[in-house]
Amino acid sequence: MTETTWLSGADGEAMLDFVADRLTPRQWAFLAAAHVRRLWDLLPAGPFRDAVEAVELADQPLPPADRARWKQLVQDAAPAASAAAEAAQREVVRSADPDAADQDDPLLTRPNQIAPAFPLFRAASRHARTAIELAGAAVSEAADAVAGLLAEPGPGAFDMLRAAADQAGETRTRAATEANVALRLKHDGDELADRAAAAKNKRLEAARAEEIVRKVEESAGLGDADDGPEEEPGHGASARHLARVLREVVGNPFKPPRFEPDWRTPAVLELARGIHADRAWDRLPILADALLDADCDEEQVLRHLRGTEKGLKDPPQHARGCWAVELALGRWEPLPPPPKDPKPRRRLPDDFDLGLPRDDGTAFA
Repeated sequence: MTETTWLSGADGEAMLDFVADRLTPRQWAFLAAAHVRRLWDLLPAGPFRDAVEAVELADQPLPPADRARWKQLVQDAAPAASAAAEAAQREVVRSADPDAADQDDPLLTRPNQIAPAFPLFRAASRHARTAIELAGAAVSEAADAVAGLLAEPGPGAFDMLRAAADQAGETRTRAATEANVALRLKHDGDELADRAAAAKNKRLEAARAEEIVRKVEESAGLGDADDGPEEEPGHGASARHLARVLREVVGNPFKPPRFEPDWRTPAVLELARGIHADRAWDRLPILADALLDADCDEEQVLRHLRGTEKGLKDPPQHARGCWAVELALGRWEPLPPPPKDPKPRRRLPDDFDLGLPRDDGTAFA
C-alpha cells in the first residue's frame, strides 16, 4: 500500500488490511456505523435508528451494559418492523394480486376455454408475493447489521456487520426489482387481455404471453440464465464505499496532519461540535473559514473540509468520525507505524451464518 494508492484507490479490502491492526475501538465503531447508514431507508424510526445515533454520538465505545440494552430493544422491534415492511410492499404490488400466486390454472366457465393473459397474471402474482417476502427479509437483515454495530467494536464484529449490511442492501434491491416486474407483467397482462378478447387464435396469444414473461424476467435478471461470475473480493460498490469511509475516518496514514492547540478557538470548537451532532456536512467549509481565522495553515485539514483534497478520485464520504472534525475537537490521533510483521486480517468464511450472536450465545433472529 502506498500513499497514492490510499488516496486514489477503490480497493477497500486492501486498505482495511493495511490499517486493521492499528485502528482504535472508536474508529471501528465509526466505520461500522457508516455501513449501517447505507440501510437508513430500511431502518424505521425508533430503536434501530436510535441505536446508530447512540453509537456515533458516544465519546467512547458504548459499555457492555448499554450495548446489551440496545440489542434487546432492536431484537424486540425487529418482528414488527419486518411485518410493517411487508405490509407496505403489499400495498405497492396489490394490483398484481399476490394472494393468487398459488393459482396454477385460470378460472374458466367452460373446460375448453383459454385465458390468453393468464401466464402474465400468474407471473405477476408470483413476483408480487416474492417482493413482499423480500421486503420483510431486507429489514430482518438490516436488524442483523444493527446488532453487529452493538457488538464489541473490532475487526470480527465489523466483518459480520458489513456482510449483513451488504446482504440487506442486495435483498432490498431484489425486492424492488421483483415489485417492478410484478407491476410490469400485470400491465402487460391487462393489455393482452383486452387485445385477445377479439383474437381468433387464443392459443397463439397465450404463447405470446409466455414469451413476454420470459423476456421481462430475463431483462430484469430474474430468468434462469446464468448470472455471470461474481465480483472478486476488493471490487464493487461495497469495497469502494469502504475505501471512502476509511479515508474519512483514518485520514492519510502516511502523512499525519499538523494541528496547533491555539487553532481550537471557541468558534472552531462550537462549529465542530455542531457539525458532529447534526451531521451538518454543509458547514464544513465554514469550519475551514473559522480555522483560517485562527491562523490555521495546515493545507491537508483545510482541503478536506472544503472537499478539495489533492489526489482523490472520489469526493469525500463525510460521516461522523471525520478525521478533520475529530482533530478540531482534540479527539483524533494518528495511527501508529505499521508493525514490521503484520498479521493478516482473518476473513469470514463464504458460508458464514448472518444470524449474529447475542451476548447469551444464541443466534440473533
